[in-house]
Amino acid sequence: MDLIKLFLLGACGYLLAALYDIALLYKKSWLVRIFFAGFFLTFVPFIFFFILYQSPHAVGLRVLLLVLMGLFLLLTLYSVLLELPLHGDGTLYTKGTYSLCRHPGFLWYSFFTLLTALYFWYAPIVWVCLGYIICNFVLIVIEDVVLFPKMFPEYEAYKKTTPFLIPF
Repeated sequence: MDLIKLFLLGACGYLLAALYDIALLYKKSWLVRIFFAGFFLTFVPFIFFFILYQSPHAVGLRVLLLVLMGLFLLLTLYSVLLELPLHGDGTLYTKGTYSLCRHPGFLWYSFFTLLTALYFWYAPIVWVCLGYIICNFVLIVIEDVVLFPKMFPEYEAYKKTTPFLIPF
């Protein structure tokens, strides 16, 4: 039952992230500030995973998985929370990790989430992690098809030159 609550908590984070994008689109700055919390809410369940559950793996594998998780978490935070404010100017940003694919944060987050599922190797956590990836995928599809083309006039040209997810 606790995992269902944690899933719902994270899913609410994705809903808030979608509302954040909509608030950006309609230039509602006070709503943008409120809905920005959704990005952090998506991470809260992972903290509880580490508090409530243990990995069944040997120490060496646990350390390797934690290092890889840390790497992909840092890449996620960089792409989603740092790269755009540091290098973007409110227009469509197409450099850095956004030259690899249109949604690099999804790519890094998916690796982080899959590694988390592997770390705990507990079926209910695996299902919750897969649910989060699906929630995030739905969000980026809505962004890619509906929201970003309205936010950025040059987004259609960006879609022609940059892959959706797989940077090859």
